[in-house]
Amino acid sequence: MKSVKAVFIVLGLVGSGIVAGGAALVPTTVAFAATAKSCVASQIRVTHGPSNGTAGTIYYPIVFTNTGGACTIFGVPAVQPVTGKVHKKVGPLARNESMGEMPAIHTLAEGQSVSGAFGVVETGNFTPSTCVARKASGVLVTLGSFAHSSYVGLPITVCTKRASTTTRLITNGVTGN
Repeated sequence: MKSVKAVFIVLGLVGSGIVAGGAALVPTTVAFAATAKSCVASQIRVTHGPSNGTAGTIYYPIVFTNTGGACTIFGVPAVQPVTGKVHKKVGPLARNESMGEMPAIHTLAEGQSVSGAFGVVETGNFTPSTCVARKASGVLVTLGSFAHSSYVGLPITVCTKRASTTTRLITNGVTGN
């Protein structure tokens, strides 16, 4: 929690012009976020939005909705395709396509949502021997301390011998973009 507050204090100083030498304005979101606590897993509901396909990949927004008081959240969701009632892993963990990008800290009021893009590459894009396609009944989603192995029903087909799924940093709204 202290590190999150420190980030907002620095952002507030830069935004106010104290550090950058600009106008003395502090965005209200920064001031509000400085007092908000980090979201906890018990107040975050994880779902998925409608699919959107492009160039051999289908994208599903993984949606994180705050069901409690105002809080902050950030990061890249870890997404693991699974099958069955015991959530047996199917293939590798989704590959993070946001490596090297700086995560934005989002402040959510009760009922507000953020989302991250989850991509599923068409398994037919790979040779059968390098893919070995299998069906998954859903995914387990983890987002740092904000969401712990939340199961989201999502029937997909993935490769088991190579990564055929991707994930990205969370962003405002429910579209994953």
